[in-house]
Amino acid sequence: MTIPYPKPLFYGEASDEYPAPFLGYDYVPGDFPIGLAEERRALSAETLAKFLRRLHEFPVQAALKCGVQQDHRSLTDIASRKVKLEGFLSKLVEHLSPEEYGVIEAYISRLQTDRVEAVNALLHGDLHFKNMLVNEKGIVSGIIDWGDLSIGHPACDLSVAYSFLPPYARGVFFETYGGADEETKLLARLIAVYIPVLILMQAVDDRNEEIAAEAKSNIMRALSD
Repeated sequence: MTIPYPKPLFYGEASDEYPAPFLGYDYVPGDFPIGLAEERRALSAETLAKFLRRLHEFPVQAALKCGVQQDHRSLTDIASRKVKLEGFLSKLVEHLSPEEYGVIEAYISRLQTDRVEAVNALLHGDLHFKNMLVNEKGIVSGIIDWGDLSIGHPACDLSVAYSFLPPYARGVFFETYGGADEETKLLARLIAVYIPVLILMQAVDDRNEEIAAEAKSNIMRALSD
């Protein structure tokens, strides 16, 4: 892989001292990309694209034989995700500025596609700013938390092109990745809004203003062109 990720070093079996099995990983250095400047984000466009291209090229049948599960989240069902987003937005009214609320509401109302065609690839499955690390230059230096590793639509991971990268860096990203059709880009943008909305809701509950602010900036970046 072109970006470091945690590699399991040892396996711990359940015992009386600790009742569940567990894995021990090597340490991946870096900081979360919170408050990262747009020009810094753009520096990772090619690196992220190469990383995801290699991940998504992994043979699906080989992954299934290794025990990787088929995605269970109905990623391609845009209609149900739209309904959920509308419900989430109604709960976040007081935590968004009128401009932020208006942009998100307008985006949801424009979503007319109900479903996209299923495509299978090996996915990280939960690629957002809380599962990414950057070095001192702001370049992505680690991808962590692979608990949602699964087989599903590559748009799930390609959402970082919208939530993490500024609009002017997306062309380089998709060119390096090897292209993506319009359905894939539509779904990728939706997930780039949906996941940060979930993170924002949790941050509001936790009263974590820093994470809430970053989640909002991810949403607004995803909806900018």
